[in-house]
Amino acid sequence: MRLRIEEITLVGTSRTIRFEPGMNAIVGSMSGGKTATVSCLRALLGADVSVVPELRGRTIAGTVLVGDRRFRIVRPLVTTATAMVEIAEVEGRREVWRLPASQLQAGYDATFRDWWRDALRLPRLRVPRAPNDDRSPLVPVTISDYLMYCVLRQKEIDSSVFGTPDNYSKNIKRKYVFEILYGLYDPEAAGLRDRLREVTTELAALTADANTLERILLTTAFASRAQLEVERQETERKLTHARQTDLHLTGDINLTGPTTVTLRERIAETEAEIARIAGATEAEAVSVTNLRELHGQLIAQSRRLTRALVAERLLNDFEFHTCPRCGSGVQDRGDEHTCRLCLQTPPDLPAPSSLAAEQDRVIEQVTETEELIARSTRRLAQLQTALATQTQHRADLGAELDRATSTYITDQADRIRSIAAQQARLEEHLARLDDGLALHDRLAGQAERVAELEREQEDLNSKIDATRHSNQVVSGRLRKLDDAFEAALRSFDAPRFDGEPGSYINKKTYLPVVDGRPFADLQSQGVEVLVNVAHVLAHQHMALNDPDIPLPNLLIIDGISSNVGHEGVDLERLRKMYASLLRTATEHVDRLQIIVTDNDSPPIDGIHRALELSDTDRLVPMPPIESGDGPSEDAPPEEEAGD
Repeated sequence: MRLRIEEITLVGTSRTIRFEPGMNAIVGSMSGGKTATVSCLRALLGADVSVVPELRGRTIAGTVLVGDRRFRIVRPLVTTATAMVEIAEVEGRREVWRLPASQLQAGYDATFRDWWRDALRLPRLRVPRAPNDDRSPLVPVTISDYLMYCVLRQKEIDSSVFGTPDNYSKNIKRKYVFEILYGLYDPEAAGLRDRLREVTTELAALTADANTLERILLTTAFASRAQLEVERQETERKLTHARQTDLHLTGDINLTGPTTVTLRERIAETEAEIARIAGATEAEAVSVTNLRELHGQLIAQSRRLTRALVAERLLNDFEFHTCPRCGSGVQDRGDEHTCRLCLQTPPDLPAPSSLAAEQDRVIEQVTETEELIARSTRRLAQLQTALATQTQHRADLGAELDRATSTYITDQADRIRSIAAQQARLEEHLARLDDGLALHDRLAGQAERVAELEREQEDLNSKIDATRHSNQVVSGRLRKLDDAFEAALRSFDAPRFDGEPGSYINKKTYLPVVDGRPFADLQSQGVEVLVNVAHVLAHQHMALNDPDIPLPNLLIIDGISSNVGHEGVDLERLRKMYASLLRTATEHVDRLQIIVTDNDSPPIDGIHRALELSDTDRLVPMPPIESGDGPSEDAPPEEEAGD
């Protein structure tokens, strides 16, 4: 993916650096701020902020070209992971983002780092923190990890490959990025590793649980499964015999002989008769109560009829001519249809003959009701007498049955209690044996699951190894990488050794090897610089010629001539290294941008000098002096923006 830095500005100052396509150089003295400029470039590309004190708290703004899209980025130079970074697309769709630097916040779906990774179309992967520990937690591969192969930092260029020997975590990420770039860490293998991690975790837990359970069983009476099974069979046999004995004894008690059987039958018949008589008694008592209520109602009706007849006979056609209160004469009033006393129309009353007939009928009903009450009362007394007789008869039969069975039950009580206690003990022991066998079943199940997981673990390891070594395309890429590395070293005319001719990348450590010598054994810092530059240049050659290698096409080299001599053969090697870099940048001018920093001007022509710094013109410009020929005596000393 094409990645080009076009311009970077130190906001609030007059410092603006413009870069050209191809190869650019930043030159100047040691204290001018070249490394600080590289730190600003890395911060612009999403790396952690690590700058000199003069730059902390300031803000940088830059324009970058990613593929065919151009973006303007503004980022404060602070170490706060949630500091906001602003991004605006120039031309095109003119999208705008405002994202936290490296730590997600509520309301945001991505960080500035995530934006860079997606913009460069780099794989979004999570890898184990410790590759040799399948239970290790997963961590993301960030833009800083990918840029490790694009930036050679000054403090590492003459001592190590990307500074990994002193940083275990960084070295792990370097290996993962190498595998991702060249297809060794493909999605299928990643899925296999995830499954392997799950299998390993479960296998470890099951193994620990099984070992603990086995140790517990060895210290108990349940250590032998065979012994448990034999003991369980014997216990079941004894329990079955005890249950049969209990049933036999209970049956004997229930069937103690013909006499008790007859008595039990008579008791049952007597109890049935008692229940029948009790029901009839209750019904008869209810009937007596209802008849007495009816008798009272009839007596009340008869009295009302008697009063009506007397009033009809004595008060009919009775007229008041003298006031019964004061004795004064009463004048005629009303008419023939009204009462002279109350002046109201008298109600239509039944004829006296009808009232007399109703009175006779009620009297007859009263007589009949009294007869029914007497008969029901006698019947109730008879039922109560019969109930008392049957109850006494039932008590007599119960006493006779108790006398008949008391001797036999007393003889069998101890045996019944003994058999019941034995049965309880056997049932409890059987439950304990079942618990022990359940533990053995669990242990056997765990052993089966452990064996299954071990087979799956072995199969996953085989598949992972197969994906790592059987991919012919990946093998071809690695051979081409070796060729590109060897070609770069030869173009630099780097010193060689008398060991094994040829240079390559170690397939286990992914570190450069020169004529059989690992990087750590080169001893010469100047040679280490040449090897480091050849190493990163070889990776860029591979990315430029293979579109499936997602390495961003940007190369930043800080301190390119560190520990490389500037006289004689060393100077010629320095020129050849510059020439090789310039040739590659010119050949791929529209795709690859190279930025180098050096104390001296490049020893060849054709390289754009993007920035020239000095002791008096540092990265952070000093404000102009308004008057006088120099700084005042009270002015503070100028701070150094050192490398």
